[in-house]
Amino acid sequence: MLTGQNIICFAPNTWDDIWRNRHQIMSRLAKQNRILFVEPTVYLRQVTPELRRRGPLALRRTHVYSPLENLWVFQWPRYAPISGRPPLSNLTFNLRRRSLQRVMNHLNMSDPILWVFQYNLGEMVGHLQERLSIYHAVDEYSAYTPAQSRVKGSSWQNTVRRMEADVIQASDLVFVTSPLLYQSKKHLHSHIYWVANGVDYDLFADKNQDGTSLPELAGASRPLIGYSGVINEKLDLVLLNRLAQERPHWQFLFVGPVVLRHDLDLLRNLERQPNTHFVGRQALEALPAYMRACDACLIPYKQDEWTRNISSLKLYEYMATGVPIVSTDIPAAREFSDIVWIDTDAGGFTQAIEQALSADSSERRARQQAVARQHTWDQRVEALSAKIAERLAATA
Repeated sequence: MLTGQNIICFAPNTWDDIWRNRHQIMSRLAKQNRILFVEPTVYLRQVTPELRRRGPLALRRTHVYSPLENLWVFQWPRYAPISGRPPLSNLTFNLRRRSLQRVMNHLNMSDPILWVFQYNLGEMVGHLQERLSIYHAVDEYSAYTPAQSRVKGSSWQNTVRRMEADVIQASDLVFVTSPLLYQSKKHLHSHIYWVANGVDYDLFADKNQDGTSLPELAGASRPLIGYSGVINEKLDLVLLNRLAQERPHWQFLFVGPVVLRHDLDLLRNLERQPNTHFVGRQALEALPAYMRACDACLIPYKQDEWTRNISSLKLYEYMATGVPIVSTDIPAAREFSDIVWIDTDAGGFTQAIEQALSADSSERRARQQAVARQHTWDQRVEALSAKIAERLAATA
């Protein structure tokens, strides 16, 4: 593993959000390095209503706290939000840079490695006397549907691709999490590597977390079919509604926060089904119990550009529990087609679940877990560390 480095991680979500790959990577690197986890910057449009309501009290200063040994979380001052146009944008950028530099100086984090986890978070690259800069793409961001944007469709996609190309070309090293991301971006950089996501195997394979004591599932009938993850635009809600209606004697469990912006009527209809159960976000440590309580776990994704490019965290987590996995036909699932039931025919998702349920056994679960053991976060961090060490040596 990489050792003795100062790492500044620019993340698109907060430390206390649902844990994603940056949380898993940085928490492990913190064992032998010093990490500053930088949460997303606020925008002027976010601060303005709060400023009107609370006055100067809304403009809090920089906040830093340490949830783990050798890892600190940095929250930007609200007096320096991102704003669209100069000269204000230049002023707030300099205020942000100085606030971050003061914290780095206080923590004695000189000559850092900058690690950027989204295309729009690279503004500090080249401004912090870094010894190395890394860009880490975990999604095809141009496939996102913008929530509130003045640019739509192809204009939105072109804007995102241009911004991402800029941060890639400004970086010394690039990581991507799927083969398709590698294929689409390898022409942009000579040092780009595919390192998939992974799993905290010991947590998700823990047989003591069998879900029998979960109050939400007391008295639940069988089979219980589960989904764990963010409920967003990736989900095929048409498919899930049809599935719940076609199999009224099956129970469907949904674990995770709702961040859906579109098709809310489809979600509401799914929530109204008598055999669906939404339990909201749960702590990371509790997720294995919910998964292991199920008879099968689902990856019910739409087949689009977004899901074609993902490296699914839940796939590896499901895998470690041993619970049968059923997925729509996406590349991430296809890679493990020997242990995942995949709906390859229109309307075949129900049949795939039935096959998974009937084929389950302790021997099959053991084989699935053996595969998961080959894809741990510890192994992934070692792979990332090796490439970083190579680039550090080459640029020394």
